[in-house]
Amino acid sequence: MQLSKEIIDKFIAGRCSEAELAEVAAWLQSGETDGLEEAPGNGAAIWRKIEARRRPLWRRFVRRATVAAAAAVLAAAAIYGIRLMRAPQELTAYVAAGQTSRIVLPDSSVVFLQGPSALRYPSRFSEGERMVFLTGTGAFEVSGNARSPFTVVSGKVKTTALGTSFEVRAPEGSEEVKVWLRYGKVVVTRERDSMYLRPGEALGYTGAARTVERAAPEAYRGSVLYFKHAGLDEVITKLENYYNIHIIADTALYNRKWQVTGEFAREKPEFVVRNIAFIADVQYRMAGDSLWLLPQPMPQEP
Repeated sequence: MQLSKEIIDKFIAGRCSEAELAEVAAWLQSGETDGLEEAPGNGAAIWRKIEARRRPLWRRFVRRATVAAAAAVLAAAAIYGIRLMRAPQELTAYVAAGQTSRIVLPDSSVVFLQGPSALRYPSRFSEGERMVFLTGTGAFEVSGNARSPFTVVSGKVKTTALGTSFEVRAPEGSEEVKVWLRYGKVVVTRERDSMYLRPGEALGYTGAARTVERAAPEAYRGSVLYFKHAGLDEVITKLENYYNIHIIADTALYNRKWQVTGEFAREKPEFVVRNIAFIADVQYRMAGDSLWLLPQPMPQEP
């Protein structure tokens, strides 16, 4: 192959581009330099330099090509790895019979699983949708997000909410699915059938039959009573359903911002109410199945 004097001069001066270096490397590797005349003005010194650089240049060119190829492979692997890291992974939580477990989901929602149960959920929820798959029994305390509905899939039954508290029971190998709404709003669907629940209602599917009833207090007491920055309405609703009591709150309490946070497992109502009253800085009075919530008295003028 022929190589121009211009490229030879640029090579001697160290100004060759990558493409020109490739040409020089191929020319030197071809071994066709011996029969060429010396370039005018450069003399034998040029050829000695070229010959001296012949093997090093080829190795350098090959090394550069190898490094470039390796870099390309590493870059592709890095991109693939990043994509893998960005792709949500599917996680599964198992709870054995007679055991309970507290699972915190990627959106900070909390699930209390009662064994035997299995919950499948992603390591990161997709934008606009939060979906988990339950076999067994789980009580869900869903973080509010108006733009991303939260759906629990149990066989053919889907329970969807934006931010609420409910329990789903879907024993493995059974066609029976039951949903209790503790607070907030949910819509339960099965194929073409759908229904909104009100707090305290329980919707059950057994085969093709559907039933709606008030949930018995014992259905709630078997699980955790959970509050996270709960307002007054949520506190009242959950306490009434959990303990089957009637609560009367002074109207002045509705003008305050409540931020009740707590987790109670099968505690007596007196213990729970005392803790909530302390957190919310209110007075209370209990008599039979009734509870009164009252503001603290105003401090006396000295």
